[in-house]
Amino acid sequence: MIKMIKPDWWPECPYPESVFTMPIEEYEKIVPDPKTRTALSGCLGRHFWNLASDEILRQYNEAMEGKK
Repeated sequence: MIKMIKPDWWPECPYPESVFTMPIEEYEKIVPDPKTRTALSGCLGRHFWNLASDEILRQYNEAMEGKK
């Protein structure tokens, strides 16, 4: 796996393990049906991607404003 070197302005993960404590290994137990699990994963993935990309863009724009 390639490790990405993130710029200083890159936001921290808003879903830290210290707050959201369920390990990924428990996901299948909580959502046992594969079709439902896939649908839920896709739905949440899209939602979290939109949240993350909005936050990254906001922080990027702030960082670029500071360089003017």
